[in-house]
Amino acid sequence: MSLKKTILSAGAVATALAMLFASAVPATAAKVPSRKANAGDECGRAGMLAKGRGVEGSDLRCTKVTFGSYKDSLRWWYPDLKPLTTIDWTVPAGPGGYSATTDAIAKTLITEGLLTSQTTDFKPGAGGTTGLAHFQTIKGKQNSALIIGIALTGGMAQVANKNTSDLLASTPIARVMREYNAIFVPANSKYKTLNQFVNDVNTNGRAIAVSGGNVGGVDHQVIGALLKTAGVPISKLNYVVGTGSEPLTKVLSGAAPVGVIGVVDVLPYVADGKLRILGISSPKPISGVKAKTFIQQGYNLVYGNWRGVMAPADITEANRINFVKVMDVMRSTPTWKEVLATNKWYDEFAGGKDFGAFLKTHIPEIKAFISEIGL
Repeated sequence: MSLKKTILSAGAVATALAMLFASAVPATAAKVPSRKANAGDECGRAGMLAKGRGVEGSDLRCTKVTFGSYKDSLRWWYPDLKPLTTIDWTVPAGPGGYSATTDAIAKTLITEGLLTSQTTDFKPGAGGTTGLAHFQTIKGKQNSALIIGIALTGGMAQVANKNTSDLLASTPIARVMREYNAIFVPANSKYKTLNQFVNDVNTNGRAIAVSGGNVGGVDHQVIGALLKTAGVPISKLNYVVGTGSEPLTKVLSGAAPVGVIGVVDVLPYVADGKLRILGISSPKPISGVKAKTFIQQGYNLVYGNWRGVMAPADITEANRINFVKVMDVMRSTPTWKEVLATNKWYDEFAGGKDFGAFLKTHIPEIKAFISEIGL
């Protein structure tokens, strides 16, 4: 309840931020023709139709927007879009990565006039499957949502024999982003390159502790995938499980010589000279991050954590498609683009049925991958 009150009390600030962003939208931005239109793009004449350019083949219409960053400008829009009143989140973990994403989504939506408030219910345990099972007991609450990601689908693969929950029994709304990982060491570490670290694990095996997040989570997957790519047996990995910022703490304290965590979490310690990054798992260098990718260092591997939003199985079709449209509009806003840049997240949006199609392919793939790398 306290979180909900905090978000509601930010309404005045959110309104002011929305006005500030509105004033920052360039008046001379290029107008996008209907054949290339995406939600939020500038358009030239009210009433024009961009047939099939919205999510799931829906139409966009050139509309004078009445709220948010685009207030009083003509934008390709969903004329039937309705802002959300509340999102009641189920977070399948403790405070941290998942809730950072839900807060970023909710605060963006509030700033942009697309949401009034949020609440958060943390349900950690069993690689996220405890939260999933809880969420799937929720009935008759159209404003409920579950935040998910590769840690959850990896967790499902870990506990497959005990887990009776089917993620696809819930309703896919949107995949919103992907973030990549950093393998890091103390600033004075003997490892100057990623190759030196990998070779040392190959030679000395479990004598080299690597600190990361939960068993089977994205940190574990990244380091397992790197060793597999390098031809190093996964049995040589001494993976030390931590939660939250523990991987950072263990490396900073000397309890572990190497850590793996999301890129943005390492940057403050790199900036103050306490840590160095040996490599990042992104497809290309990330702006503001002084580190080479795995690919640049000879390892043909790109691996990152996506996050997405699910709704209950019993959400109505009208509410489902409206939620998908709200997320699509959010993606276009300068507020969300700033969130992506600040957090070093990649925009990998997939709305509604596209997200569902991704999950149908991803879930068996991640199960096979978890088995293949011995996690």
